[in-house]
Amino acid sequence: MRTRLAIACALSWLLIAAASSAGVIEGTVTPRHHGPRAHLSDAVVYVERVPPEVERKLTTKGFWPFKKHAGSRVWTVVQVDRRFDPDVLAIAAGDRIAFENLDSIYHSAFSVSAARRFDLGKRSPGQRDTVTFDRPGVINLHCDIHPNMVGYVVVTPNHAFAFPDSVGRYRLPDLPAGSYTVHAVHPAWGDVKRKVEVAKRGPVALDMDF
Repeated sequence: MRTRLAIACALSWLLIAAASSAGVIEGTVTPRHHGPRAHLSDAVVYVERVPPEVERKLTTKGFWPFKKHAGSRVWTVVQVDRRFDPDVLAIAAGDRIAFENLDSIYHSAFSVSAARRFDLGKRSPGQRDTVTFDRPGVINLHCDIHPNMVGYVVVTPNHAFAFPDSVGRYRLPDLPAGSYTVHAVHPAWGDVKRKVEVAKRGPVALDMDF
């Protein structure tokens, strides 16, 4: 009984110590040169490089002692009402996307973006095809049957990313003290980046504008 109590106390101390030594980056992104804020939620804010232990934490599911690595994730982009849904998706490098045609007509799905070129060809209603995205970057999605259909995939180098809310506020996952480079990416407005120092405890304000 004493041994179990000692182990529980030690684990609690480790959890408290880890939490107390974690900092967080938060702030606001602003479309200073690109008009209204209507599309701020299409932006993605991510950390260029994180320590291995942070990435492990972000990709682990369950509770001790049953934690396990979640592995790569399969996301879904549907083609419905002659559009890509969602029209902007953020994933981590190594994840996969299942493209599913939920319309009653044929579609295609392709990209000529440098980060990931692919062409699934003409796809019948109900067809589902999966593509792996290994490299960070912004991938434009198109349908050659319906040129007005456009979507975007933002592939980040790790899982330390966040979406701003409708007014541009964001909050990244907890990070240990150190120097980091943070990117704000918008499919239509480009990529801005800033360097920031994270302290051992407490938030760090980082505002960025496109």
